Amino acid sequence: MASIQSGCNRCDKLTARGREVECEDCGLDPICAVLEYSEPESGVPEGILVRRQAVKRGETLFRRDQKFISFFAVKSGSFKAFVPQQDELDQIVGFHLAGELIGTEGMASGHYPYSVRALENSSVCELFLDRLPESGKALDEVQQAVIKLLGQEVAFNRELIASLVHQSAEQRIAGFILDIFRRLERRKMAEQGVTLTMSRGDIGNYLGLASETVSRVFTKFQNRGLLKLDHKMVWIQDLAVLEAISKQ
Repeated sequence: MASIQSGCNRCDKLTARGREVECEDCGLDPICAVLEYSEPESGVPEGILVRRQAVKRGETLFRRDQKFISFFAVKSGSFKAFVPQQDELDQIVGFHLAGELIGTEGMASGHYPYSVRALENSSVCELFLDRLPESGKALDEVQQAVIKLLGQEVAFNRELIASLVHQSAEQRIAGFILDIFRRLERRKMAEQGVTLTMSRGDIGNYLGLASETVSRVFTKFQNRGLLKLDHKMVWIQDLAVLEAISKQ
């Protein structure tokens, strides 16, 4: 992307505060394994996969309706996906964390269905799908890797949607916290605490709640001893009770 500049020094500077996901835990791993990027001499031409591109906080990765040319994996940091609204607040449709893919939906229509912006200083790996035939790898092997990659993405999205379809504010927020925790845990990026880089307003927008409601429920959970809040850091004190609330 023209707006994203690469370079080891800049990337190191921007990602120094955050951990990078291990390659084997990344959503792009099926493709990288076929392309043998872990090998010193894979023989794959440059430019098919551009790794560790730095993205500044607030920088736009791509915009809605922009032509699809590639998709991304979050190497470090986090992003929000949203549909711009002319006369209202932008509608947030998701958050992307380390190891997760961004923009794969654009393959179907040829255009990205939403815009994506960095919530913090982050880095991404960008895969140019139309250049995969240049890799020199067997076409059927590459195709199977893409199918596996997309299959994992569909399964993840279904699980995410199912985990957040609740009636009460407490259920939605408990489900949201647990979802973030489990997604990071799946990538070996979480302990009992998670950093919520999105604002309370963004969380409310995504869950269909007022920001004041989100703040009130967080405070209620803390007062009950379920969470410990430290600015954007959330320490889970009672995982079992949160899970029970989310399943009520």
